[in-house]
Amino acid sequence: MNQVEIQLPANCRGRFPFRLGTTSFIVPDDYLPNVRGLAPWFDEIELLFFEAGEDVPPPSLVDGLAAARHELGIGYNVHLPVDLPLCDENGAVRRRAAGRMGRIIKALSSLEASTATLHLGIGDAQRSPSARRRWQAHAAEAAARILEVSGLEGRRISLETLDYPLEWLADAIEALDLGVCLDFGHLALSGTDWTASYRRWAARCDILHLHAVRGGRDHHPLDCLEPGEGARVRDILAEFTGTVSLEVFSLPALQRSVAWLARVDAEDRRPAVDGETLEPNKER
Repeated sequence: MNQVEIQLPANCRGRFPFRLGTTSFIVPDDYLPNVRGLAPWFDEIELLFFEAGEDVPPPSLVDGLAAARHELGIGYNVHLPVDLPLCDENGAVRRRAAGRMGRIIKALSSLEASTATLHLGIGDAQRSPSARRRWQAHAAEAAARILEVSGLEGRRISLETLDYPLEWLADAIEALDLGVCLDFGHLALSGTDWTASYRRWAARCDILHLHAVRGGRDHHPLDCLEPGEGARVRDILAEFTGTVSLEVFSLPALQRSVAWLARVDAEDRRPAVDGETLEPNKER
């Protein structure tokens, strides 16, 4: 296996009240080299499985990731595939897709992920109130089927904020006791206030996807945040205790994001005697 060496401007492992992680696609290599390179720096790795494919996840990969978890003391969260038609108008198609998703989650059970993040795409459901109501019923049905097949408790699944108000799925979230993933980039692109959304879902929010938007595109490093956006992020992180994933996909973007977080962390520490500031890596 290739040995990937990753250098970051600060070590974030165990540094914050929340668990900090980043994605498994930071360097152009496979999952395990990324995990081994990132593990010394972070509390968790977001394992990205964007496509279901024929054999996702391969058993050999799951075994390797499980061994690395024990060896390196690293945690995982999982981003589930986005290409399964979970909310299709055809009931048979929906049930097959949800069953497949549930089996994928079950195959990953040895990783003991903190949460599995789920996309429930809306398709054309915004075209009319009746279409939206059908989609809401289909989404709730899919989520229930996924829980049944996977054997997970509801709070181990986190519905991610996408391009529609998460309130449209509030009934399903409450009925199935689901968790929530607030994606700051998606919220910014949809014009949703981060603070209001966090306040609405804080009791169910188990994971934050943190990245900046620039030029109408997301997944930029955190130093691209506007000053007002950065202030809102700081306020939320000051009280959050779940998982924060720096959802960027390159080493330069990760380095810039870590530098931004380290600077904010240092600025937020109380001054020491003689007006000096505590070193960033000392205990709060």
